[in-house]
Amino acid sequence: MTPSLYNIVWRIIRPFIPLLLWYRIRRGKDLRRLQDERYGRTAQRITPPGPHCAGRIWLHAVSVGESVAALRLARALATHYPDHAFLITTNTITGHSAVRAGIADQPDIAMQCAMQPLDHPDFVDHFLASWQPSAAIFMESDFWPNLILRSRQRGIPVIFASSQLSAKAVAGWMKRPALAQPLFAAAELILPVDAQQADQFRALIGTAHNIPRIQVIGSLKLPNRQQQDRKQQEPQLQRILQQAASGRRVFLAASTHDGEDQIVIDAASDLGADWLTIIAPRHPDRGDAIAAHAGQPPQRSHGAIPDSQTSIYIMDSLGEMGTLFSLADYVFLGGSLVPAGGHNPLEPAEFGLPILTGAHIFKNKAEFDGLAAAGAVFEVADAATITHQIRQLENDPARRAKLAKAAQDYVTIAHQRVALAAQAIKQVLTTVR
Repeated sequence: MTPSLYNIVWRIIRPFIPLLLWYRIRRGKDLRRLQDERYGRTAQRITPPGPHCAGRIWLHAVSVGESVAALRLARALATHYPDHAFLITTNTITGHSAVRAGIADQPDIAMQCAMQPLDHPDFVDHFLASWQPSAAIFMESDFWPNLILRSRQRGIPVIFASSQLSAKAVAGWMKRPALAQPLFAAAELILPVDAQQADQFRALIGTAHNIPRIQVIGSLKLPNRQQQDRKQQEPQLQRILQQAASGRRVFLAASTHDGEDQIVIDAASDLGADWLTIIAPRHPDRGDAIAAHAGQPPQRSHGAIPDSQTSIYIMDSLGEMGTLFSLADYVFLGGSLVPAGGHNPLEPAEFGLPILTGAHIFKNKAEFDGLAAAGAVFEVADAATITHQIRQLENDPARRAKLAKAAQDYVTIAHQRVALAAQAIKQVLTTVR
């Protein structure tokens, strides 16, 4: 598929786009009040470049994690470009909400947010003409041909930050070299998460002229620096869980997926009455099903409070993971015993926790590898290996203390990536202007 054929497809499906958006609104995937932004239009007042705005740096994210990373990068860039405005676009309403909350927290930076326009060429042209970005930064793996290629055609420097692609995505792009090569070669700078990802981008670019500069910095999806004030994490919930633990050790199964919960339940049974096991599913609506398998333990969503006799507690809620990490002695990170790709291990590492994980960690492999090298990550396959690993570490407190420091040091160094990325972007923008 070529860029021209890609646009023909968009023009063919153009009459059906209102139906698509209506369906997404009905499913809660889009908001009616933001629908115009999907067409590249906006009701917002856009400050034009001029005496009070030297330019507008546009960052595009997908959902919450990438949006938070975009906010962090925008803040770092604002130290280099205090006379610039910033625009963050996102592809989900949860990401949009995260950006709005982040903007409210930093009123000293001129920043706006919008939903990403659909990649129809007319919508993209209208979006670019309205916002007039002076640079376009695409976070993670959301590579839309028209957003990227038409930005480049307008002379807007294009940058890929915190960039990574799954093996499946790379295979798909490799089957469409006529579209992939100009798309990935359009960037002035690519900041991949690791060397393997860098090689994948080089393979997609091939022998194109003006090959982008590639600099490995690492993922910009980093945890909030909450280690220093962990005692302020949901103090009421913290007290409840501390009382329930009643001096017992705490095993946390965080962000579990379907297919993993029974393994955790079996591990809790093996650990015995001297442990409190907390299961926090990735999707809280699975809480009732998990409770049914576990003999109906108390659930957060039902307002039930655990006590010193509770061996399993179901934390089927949102926004309370920091509190759980602050109380846990060990954490199993879900999405890794099933092929979901695993979840970011940096937040539990921030708390110095030993991290147990399955083999399916392709979404955050670089971070898992780095923490494994620091001695803080342990691969498990079932309930028996979970409990075996925990008991080994329980018998070696010196090793636990060493790995806790190594994990926290790793996260401290990881937080320097944002400043490094901002500096690399500044160097490129200074060169191309």
